[in-house]
Amino acid sequence: MTEPVVEPVDDVAWPVAVKLRELVGGALDGALGGTPAVVSVVPGRDVAIDSCCEGQAWVRIVRTYPVDPGEFPNGRGSALDEGADPGVFWAVELGAGSARCAPTIDDAGNPPTAAQLERSAAELADDAGRIRRTVLCEMQKLPAVEAVWIGEQSSVGPSGGCVGQEVLVAVMTNICVCEEDG
Repeated sequence: MTEPVVEPVDDVAWPVAVKLRELVGGALDGALGGTPAVVSVVPGRDVAIDSCCEGQAWVRIVRTYPVDPGEFPNGRGSALDEGADPGVFWAVELGAGSARCAPTIDDAGNPPTAAQLERSAAELADDAGRIRRTVLCEMQKLPAVEAVWIGEQSSVGPSGGCVGQEVLVAVMTNICVCEEDG
C-alpha cells in the first residue's frame, strides 16, 4: 500500500529540500554504482541507511535559521518586537548524500579484495562528484534561492555493511514567512 504524500506547512525548508532531492535523484541516474532505488527527504540528524545495497540517496534538513544577506551563511537571531529589522532572510542547511553496499568478508571468511575495495571507493567518488556538481551548478538556478554555500563532503561508515558520503549545503532563500499586510 502506498502512503499518501502529505505536504507540510513549511514554506521555507521543505520546498528547498524537495527540489534538492529531485536534483540529486536526476544526478545519480545512471551512476557508476547504479541508479539508487531509494531517493528521499529523510528525517533526523542521522540517516537510517536501510537500502544501501539497492542504492540509497537522501536529503535531510539539518537546520533552518534567520540570516542577514551580508552575513550568509552565518546565522543570526532576529528580534520580533516593533521596529525589528524586516530584512531577515531564511537559510536552510541541508545534507545531501548517498550510500552503497560496503565490501565485506565473504562466506569463506576472506576479506574484500583490493579490486572490490577500489570499485566501492570509485562508486562513492562518482556519487560525490555528481551530487557536488548538482549543488554547485543547479541549486542557484532555483527561483526561491538567493545564494548557495557548499560545505564539507565527508564519508559515512562503513557500518552495517553500508558506506556512503554526504555534503553539507546552506541555501539562503527569498521566501517571506509572514503575509504582507495589504
